Amino acid sequence: MHVCVYVLVVGLTCLVAAIPQRPSSTAPVVAVEGAQVEVIDQVESFLDNAHYLNNEEIGQLFARLSKDYPTLAQPYVIGNTIQGRPMHALALNAPPPEGSSGDLLRPMVKLVANIQGDEALGRQIVLYMAEYLASRYETDDQVQRILNTTEIHFLPSSNPDGFAVAKWIVMLALPLALVLVLVPLVVQGYIIKEDESFLQLPHYTSQEQLEDLFARLEKAYPDQARVHSLGRSLEGRNILALQISQSTRQRALLTPPVKYIANMHGDETVGRQLLVYMAQYLLGNYERSLEVGQLVNTTDIYLVPTMNPDGYALSQEGNCESLPNYVGRGNAAGVDLNRDFPDRLEQQHLNHLRSAARQPETAALAEWIVSKPFVLSANFHGGAVVVSYPYDNSLAHNDCCEESLTPDDRVFKQLAHTYSDNHPIMRRGNNCNDSFAGGITNGANWYELSGGMQDFNYAFTNCFELTIELSCCKFPAASSLPAEWARNKRPLMQLLKQAHIGIKGLVQDASGYPIADATIVVSGLEDKPIRTSKRGEYWRLLTPGIYSVYAAAFGYQSSAPQELHVTNENAEALRVDFKLSPVETNYDGNFRKQKVERAEPPEQLKEKYDGFLTPTKFEHHNFVAMESFLRNMSMSYPSLTRLYSIGKSVENRDLWVLEISTAPGAHVPGVPEFKYVANMHGNEVVGKEMLLLLTKYLLERYGNDERVTHLVNGTRMHFLYSMNPDGYEKSQEGDRTGGLGRANAHNVDLNRNFPDQYGTDKFNKVTEPEVAAVMNWTLSIPFVLSANLHGGSLVANYPFDDNENDFNDPYSRLRDASISGRKLNPTEDNELFRHLALVYSRAHRTMHLGKPCALFQNELFADGITNGAQWYSVTGGMQDWNYVRAGCMELTIEMGCDKFPMAKELPQYWQDNREPMLQLIEQVHHGVHGFVRSSIGTPVAGAAVALDGGNQTIYSGTFGDYFKLTLPGRHNVTVLADGYAPIRFEVEVPAVEPFGVRQDVTVMRDDPQHWASANDFRIIENVVNTRYHTNAEVRSRLAEFENQNGQIVSFGYADNEFSRHFNYLKLTSNIGEPEEHKYKLLVVSSLYDTIAPLGREIMLNLVRHLIEGHKLQDVSVVPLLERSVIYFLPQTEKFADVFSMYNANNTVCDPVLPDELAERILSPEAESSKDLLLQFVRSEHFDLMLTFSAGSSELTYPKGDSILERFAHSIQRTEFNYSPLQCSTSATRQLHRESTERVTSLFYKLYKIPMYTLGLSCCRMPAHQQIASVWRTNIEKIKNFLALVQTGITGLVQNEKGQPLREAFVRLLEHESTIYNVTRNEARFQLMLPKGLYGLEVSAPNYESQVIKTQVQHGILSDLGSIRLHGFTLIRGEITELNGHHQSDTQSTTSITGVVLDEGNHPIRNAKISVIHPTGLTHLRNFTNSLGQYYLRAVPVGAITLKVEAPRHFEVTRDLRLPQAGQPTENVVFHLKFNAHVFGLPRFLFIIVASVLIIVSVVICVLCAQFWFYRRHRGKMPYYNFSLLPQKGKEQFDLDEDAGDDGETELFRSPIKRGMTIQPYFDEEQLEHILHTDDEEDDEVVMDMAPQEEHDVADDSGDEIVMLHNHNNRRKH
Repeated sequence: MHVCVYVLVVGLTCLVAAIPQRPSSTAPVVAVEGAQVEVIDQVESFLDNAHYLNNEEIGQLFARLSKDYPTLAQPYVIGNTIQGRPMHALALNAPPPEGSSGDLLRPMVKLVANIQGDEALGRQIVLYMAEYLASRYETDDQVQRILNTTEIHFLPSSNPDGFAVAKWIVMLALPLALVLVLVPLVVQGYIIKEDESFLQLPHYTSQEQLEDLFARLEKAYPDQARVHSLGRSLEGRNILALQISQSTRQRALLTPPVKYIANMHGDETVGRQLLVYMAQYLLGNYERSLEVGQLVNTTDIYLVPTMNPDGYALSQEGNCESLPNYVGRGNAAGVDLNRDFPDRLEQQHLNHLRSAARQPETAALAEWIVSKPFVLSANFHGGAVVVSYPYDNSLAHNDCCEESLTPDDRVFKQLAHTYSDNHPIMRRGNNCNDSFAGGITNGANWYELSGGMQDFNYAFTNCFELTIELSCCKFPAASSLPAEWARNKRPLMQLLKQAHIGIKGLVQDASGYPIADATIVVSGLEDKPIRTSKRGEYWRLLTPGIYSVYAAAFGYQSSAPQELHVTNENAEALRVDFKLSPVETNYDGNFRKQKVERAEPPEQLKEKYDGFLTPTKFEHHNFVAMESFLRNMSMSYPSLTRLYSIGKSVENRDLWVLEISTAPGAHVPGVPEFKYVANMHGNEVVGKEMLLLLTKYLLERYGNDERVTHLVNGTRMHFLYSMNPDGYEKSQEGDRTGGLGRANAHNVDLNRNFPDQYGTDKFNKVTEPEVAAVMNWTLSIPFVLSANLHGGSLVANYPFDDNENDFNDPYSRLRDASISGRKLNPTEDNELFRHLALVYSRAHRTMHLGKPCALFQNELFADGITNGAQWYSVTGGMQDWNYVRAGCMELTIEMGCDKFPMAKELPQYWQDNREPMLQLIEQVHHGVHGFVRSSIGTPVAGAAVALDGGNQTIYSGTFGDYFKLTLPGRHNVTVLADGYAPIRFEVEVPAVEPFGVRQDVTVMRDDPQHWASANDFRIIENVVNTRYHTNAEVRSRLAEFENQNGQIVSFGYADNEFSRHFNYLKLTSNIGEPEEHKYKLLVVSSLYDTIAPLGREIMLNLVRHLIEGHKLQDVSVVPLLERSVIYFLPQTEKFADVFSMYNANNTVCDPVLPDELAERILSPEAESSKDLLLQFVRSEHFDLMLTFSAGSSELTYPKGDSILERFAHSIQRTEFNYSPLQCSTSATRQLHRESTERVTSLFYKLYKIPMYTLGLSCCRMPAHQQIASVWRTNIEKIKNFLALVQTGITGLVQNEKGQPLREAFVRLLEHESTIYNVTRNEARFQLMLPKGLYGLEVSAPNYESQVIKTQVQHGILSDLGSIRLHGFTLIRGEITELNGHHQSDTQSTTSITGVVLDEGNHPIRNAKISVIHPTGLTHLRNFTNSLGQYYLRAVPVGAITLKVEAPRHFEVTRDLRLPQAGQPTENVVFHLKFNAHVFGLPRFLFIIVASVLIIVSVVICVLCAQFWFYRRHRGKMPYYNFSLLPQKGKEQFDLDEDAGDDGETELFRSPIKRGMTIQPYFDEEQLEHILHTDDEEDDEVVMDMAPQEEHDVADDSGDEIVMLHNHNNRRKH
């Protein structure tokens, strides 16, 4: 397209009237028809000798311009006149950027003059214009813009023949015409001469001069300029920012903040000085230039000339490259500040860890950047001429040549071109031996850079930042600064204007109040949402186009998407405001509210009925009465309540829960959940009655009490009134301290029955139905806060309830000692728990006084609160389970000293506990809460939320809402969701109402490559296209590992019988070197054939991870391989069977096979593969073993050893705790769990190998693509297992000559059952131990044992060096060091420390050390600890006598003289001789004597017992008459009528009469009667004797049988 302009003399002067007047006292003035016009300095030397050029001179001029400006000017001839004169033309056009084919839409303009030969003024003006444009192109911004966008053709004379005739006519009009043409050409702002006096005497501004200059500017321009100090450098220099705006005191609404920062590298100085010039230019020309004034009025500009003043001070002018060792580039510590910012690809926890070591300059800038809503930014550097835009690094982390583009790549390219295209040198793209198309480049495509400032701006804030390289020379001579300013002034100005493109606006609520931190989402750019400022403002930079935009904010309904047409006309952003409506949380509309009409005002009723609106009876409720009460409440308030049962008790009673909320029956997003649990112990009933009263109180006062109404509207409350209804039914009113009804119907204490973090015992091995119901209920609702109401004391108790060794210490569970002697075990939220406990205690009338109960006078609770473990140990408690497993903060409230008080006492309990219970519920709103959503607004459930780097996490709910209780102050919040990038942000919780802050979180999708780059050494194979590998592929991979990494990898395949069944990989540093000093670790894919395929893939990923980490010399991998030998054992035996099942139906979650490896290990039957595995395990003496399982995310390990339990906690403690797997239970999963525990026990007891089994996933064989997710979820736990080798102690055991004692062994004094043998060669011992203080006893046969105390630090393997044992010597007798008169000075004291040992130099525990002289000091005594150490304080100086006593040892006394007060006497050692005497007798003799005495005593006891038995039963024995004496003649005796027929007669008269038969035996009934008849029965029979009816029974003999022992019972046979 062409635009043709014919320049004529006629009418040129008419343009003067359109010129505005801008008077100035300093600029030259030209008078034009009464108007004054100030002319710029741009009139050139071609006016000095003003004359009309003839046709030949025109040709010469065009040729010269072509030579001087070859890229701009192209002369040509369009033809000849009649007289043969050439018609000269000139084309002026800036060349297109390199690599570009040109701008097809660039307009073409032609200037034609002198058609009439005598009209010559236009002819000369066209020539002047051509020369002016060509000569000013590189120095004048307006000229650049014209020639960059327009192609101009000049034809000064279309009639050269006519001009030759009329040349003399126009000579006098030429100067005036030139002025008239230049005036409309240039911008109005340039009419007034701009103030650039700062360019005179160019020099670099020092730090002192800079501070002085900024102070002067602030004073000279108080409204437009303001100096801010951002912080100080490492050496204490100020980092200053100059704010330039229309009003720096209060930024106008929707004025975009923009920042320019320079001198980040101290030796790159051009940008530093340009920003100094920029500050003076903007302020000095604010009222002179319309362009400057408009820009300052509409933009909030911040200039930071130097970010690195220390580095600048070290740099030297004239050095185009950095000094040796890059002195001056970094700060005073030599740190490159452009590598020190948080990086988007780095793990968030690493950013957090490095924040402590971050340089002060970086920290100051980072804090400043995130504190203001910057829209646009530029960071000025040197050493090249190019504009770089994000990202600076890529997922692949290549050195260069790979683009890493942002979602806003089009915007960044436009911003970069804005600067480059306005820079006369940069836009060419060929500078400093580099080539950049159009003078711009993507940062990562140029070279890789991590921790850069421009990526930090874009990734962590709303700000779009460019990195601009200004000059090839980093620190050029100051004389070049004016030229640099001339090149960069226009780009600097044009880039500032880019802050006004796209859209902007306000986000407000329905009342017009601003909504802070709302999200502006643009379709297609969802991965980069923009957040509003505190004033509800937003700016969203966009290129021209059509977009769909909506706004979203926490607690508000998202706006409807709006379709917008962005044009960016006049560099003005499109104004789009949003008004958001709040999310309705009160679903209880007017139609649901109950209207109650009362005769008396509610306030009067509240006073009349103890806060209730209706009469309330204070009484105890049994189960039936409680159930009736709750049903009545539920029916009376249906819109506020829901009554439901969470399960059944042992005796089939319902566990009733009443929900109170405005939307009963469903979780309302954004509303926290609270619960009270009472009557856990059936005989502790106060909590139950208080909850019933609280229920009535809340429901009656709802709508009549602002506090209660607000509480119910904003909280979902659940009250479990009786967790143990069976126990309640057994308990009795008035039982103040008893135990009747405490346990459930199975006689189990429910508060000892929950799973415990420290172990399992008989009390919690089997879960009771009440406990199971409460656990399921708690896990099904996202409870935030809870309290468990008890009785029997008056205190608020907070976790933890037990210590890690309390399962082995039954005495810690007794409530019979002062709490000062217990060990405190605080949680990481200890201060928060103390606050919650104090809230309850201080609101209670008497609890905060800490007075003890009558039966426990030693229980003194400061402020009425206590740590549970410090009071007495409760293993298997509910409050610890809530905190550890459910993420719910729970207190245990002891509501009174009496467990089951009388009903008449309940009103006082209600008065004491009503306010504390209400205040505790209100605490649920304190802290941080909000929603976790994806970048497109989808709720993210199960996101882990942690505070201040803690391990205690809570998880977002189904709707993405989360609640994290915390104390007021500034906190770092970390959010982790599976499949999303971790995010960490800082939040400030107010210390005044409402004590909570709402913080929505938007997480961005985390692609696998991104994650691998941050966590897995960029091993893409571990997370992309994952699949199950066959046995052959596994062997191939393992062999490949050995081939490529032979120095650290050894592959065992078919080397022996074991490797033919089990292929294994051995990984350690320096394969082949002695391994005596290394730990041995065994990693098995799984002990279950059905889980082995998944375990193998995780194992392969782990091997790749360790090998790559070793290549990169990672600080965690290299020490690991130096200190350990790791065996990897992939199980391959039944893979084909399992894989065929998977291929046949890949939806099968848990393949099932009979006779799995774990079952074969437990079986007593011989089996080759099992026997080989066990033989391998036995022979290699592994220190630790790791294997994998499925069905849960639990970690199984040997129970009962506190060290192994602490190891387990360390393994499970990760930076980001993923939500625990919620896997369904099945028979096979339960069987695997039980088998795993049995195998774990077997390996530990039989082979002394601690085996840890990590649950990887719910399914044993998940889908191929899910392997990556399993790996990502578990990698930290696996790394934690391997990191166990980094902490512990090591040393050598030698004799006095330095020779190794290979028979030596080491024993931990705290764990006497475990013995550690030294190695066979060096006699070295290595112990993996958690951090802590340990006592080691080093022993060897025939050598004195040595006790060593050592402190183990986390992550450090402490080397104790050589421990030398001395040959055994027996120390006998008593030792007396000093005899003499004892003197004491009671006014001066000192202390004594030492140790008590036995004859073998073993420490003696619990030995008593006391001062027995001077007399009256019996209170000076102490006992030794487990290391035999003792410490006596306040011992008077002078002569004293110490006495040491210990069980089964002879006591020892020693006289000492303590010479000086305050100077402790140390290392006083006592050796006690073993006392083998018992009661003064040698032990052997005592045993003999005691045995004889025992035997004699037993004999005497037996004889006495027989005599007593005889005497007792003598009168009851039946009379037996079997013998008669024979009679030889009647002469000896007078026979009477009683003589028998055979001549026999009785020697003694028998009471038996003739005709009676004697019964010589008893039948069974009679015998039983005899044996069971006692004296009382006999007496009773005698007293009750009465005539009885005789029963005759016929018998063949016809004789009468008489039972002498029962005369009254006769029967005939």
